[in-house]
Amino acid sequence: MRLLYPTREPQSADTMTVAKENVADKTDEDLFALVREKADEQAFRALYRRYDKRLFAYCLRAMKTRESAEDVFQSVMTLVFEKRASFLGGSFAAWLFTIARNQTLNHKQKQRITTDIDDIAYSINDPDDRTGEDVLLSDALKKAIASLPEEFREPLELKHFDGFQYEEIADMLKISLSLAKVRVFRAKKMLHEALKPYLRELKPDGDES
Repeated sequence: MRLLYPTREPQSADTMTVAKENVADKTDEDLFALVREKADEQAFRALYRRYDKRLFAYCLRAMKTRESAEDVFQSVMTLVFEKRASFLGGSFAAWLFTIARNQTLNHKQKQRITTDIDDIAYSINDPDDRTGEDVLLSDALKKAIASLPEEFREPLELKHFDGFQYEEIADMLKISLSLAKVRVFRAKKMLHEALKPYLRELKPDGDES
């Protein structure tokens, strides 16, 4: 998972602003302002470090294979740099993941991916630190999520895997705030119904609650 930085001219001294400051104190939007206005590579690298794992996890869930996820990940980061002037404000994270969403949809259209659900590599839990029951329920959850209609699966994943607020989800999916909340709520209900048989199996004997 390495970033292929776009080829560009060496930076002059006045574009190395972030290297001289504590980037931890800067917001995403402050850093990206430097990227947009000065093509500041240090600011871009700082943003990359903040989002690389989260963005790659999103691409992996969407594309279902590591190779395809890596391709989309690289194209997203390249586009973020190349299209930096098109960011007109608001949440950088929402803008970033909107680009990621569009790229995954485009990639799927081109490749017509058909992979078995059991091949999906989710990075939710450490597989070496789970009991048999954990594995059973986790696998059932993965299958249940993957089987959701996309209009419900996508907002659920954005909320609970990627940590977006409902307002950001609504903006990314171009739907109303209330509809974003409704879709996440309905997705949870669908999952609850799908997991009922597994939850019954995992209850201790005599527990009918």
